[in-house]
Amino acid sequence: MILSKTSGQSGTSLIEATIAACTSALFLGSLFTMNMTAMRTMRTAREAASASQVLQQRVEALRIANWHQVTNADWVKTNLLNTSAAGGDALKNMTETLTLVPYEGKTTGNTQLVRTAGTTQIVNRNSELLKEHAMKVIWTVAYNGGAQGKATTRQTVAVLAKGGVAKW
Repeated sequence: MILSKTSGQSGTSLIEATIAACTSALFLGSLFTMNMTAMRTMRTAREAASASQVLQQRVEALRIANWHQVTNADWVKTNLLNTSAAGGDALKNMTETLTLVPYEGKTTGNTQLVRTAGTTQIVNRNSELLKEHAMKVIWTVAYNGGAQGKATTRQTVAVLAKGGVAKW
């Protein structure tokens, strides 16, 4: 049997193994960071969808009511804002603000209601809205959400007339 006098040197050195381990660690770190960012983005989108759902439900409830009811701040407080809207439970520290403004009318002033932590307050009252032919409905939902729980606001505006609703 003949043995070779040259021995093969194969394998990896310590430097190569360290570089491979660092490359793997960087890849896994970036993968986890990308996953956390995607989860944060999905949570923000889910909160925005919930806020949009709340706004849509509230405007639809106004659309169904008659003109005497919509222009009466006490009726709106008792019948529309007495319960939380579906989807609002997903929003932290949600505050709803409803502002009814005469639309190209003769009266000045507005009616404003604010719902916070399950209680509704009438901030302003314009009893002359009943005499108007149309009013601008501004419904705002403010909540803490998104990245780092920052204050976020979503708003919808509609023009409500004695004959129905038209989005602005």
